Amino acid sequence: MITKNIDNNNKKYSNFVDKNENISYNVNKNDIQILPETKHAEHKLQNNNLIIKLNDCGFKNYATQVINCATSLTFSIQQHLETQELRRRLKYANFCKFRFCSTCGWRRNINLTRELLKAFLMIEAERPVKYLFLTLTIRNRPTNELKNAVKELNKAFERMSKWKVFKSAILGHFKALEILGDNTPSGEVHPHLHVLLVVPNAYYKSRNYIKQSKWVEIWQKALRTDYTPIVDIRPIRSKPNSKLSPLQSAVFEVAKYSTKLPKLVGQTDKDFKNIIKQTHKMRFYSTGGILKEKMNVELIDDDLIALSEEQEALWQELFEEIYQWQNGNYILREKIATRNLEND
Repeated sequence: MITKNIDNNNKKYSNFVDKNENISYNVNKNDIQILPETKHAEHKLQNNNLIIKLNDCGFKNYATQVINCATSLTFSIQQHLETQELRRRLKYANFCKFRFCSTCGWRRNINLTRELLKAFLMIEAERPVKYLFLTLTIRNRPTNELKNAVKELNKAFERMSKWKVFKSAILGHFKALEILGDNTPSGEVHPHLHVLLVVPNAYYKSRNYIKQSKWVEIWQKALRTDYTPIVDIRPIRSKPNSKLSPLQSAVFEVAKYSTKLPKLVGQTDKDFKNIIKQTHKMRFYSTGGILKEKMNVELIDDDLIALSEEQEALWQELFEEIYQWQNGNYILREKIATRNLEND
């Protein structure tokens, strides 16, 4: 069983939640069934310190929003029409969609990974391609200058992507923003871009090939700075002994970049407030070139479940299971038959 574990803040968390949660349960205490997939509870529990930090820093509405996130999960229990295999699929949930919510971030990454894989498979069906992983940086800024720094970063990338040297070499791109590094000093942010580039299969033998020193040169020019920015460019290959294809490696590599909760919650109250305010309505993903034709990143946040009609075609729903969040676990509250099994 998963239990709450939030350092010495349990009492603060419990007191705050008790005032904001108003959920009734119809569970037989002698027959409690816990959701078998533990990932949902793990991510829900990871929000505890975030909730405390939000509340302590005056973001009570956000704190309440995160508390009430994914308090009820409805799963579809399905059977494959050919193999008779059974599976459980999330069908409905009350997600909060707060940018730094662990649960919503997890669901967002699932969406992002799926949509990127789908888009790249469409591209590969049309032409042979390779993938590069590009990291573009600027100097650290104070936390209260984050929004302006990100605007500067995005404008520079947009400027660079319109130049011939870029357009001649790059077929498409997926761009992800990260705002904190692993060793960012207190009081500062480290906004930088992780960019997955799609290039022709013959890129390395082409006259349009861009070497690392050239990337540094054009990125500095795009930034219009007098300092030399740090730029990293590398091909994406499958890791040794990995079962992932280069394509899967590329997708999982870029999808993993987001602001980790420990980094965010570990900020001073002043810096935490700045980051929450500065990132309001900020876009963290974008696409360009042929990738923009294949996927719409704005839809990733709209539906954090996103069941595919094509994938669901061979599965028939037998019944629904509704789980309610209670005492650090998802407890089965109700089963609803959606198909008359006796008549089959």
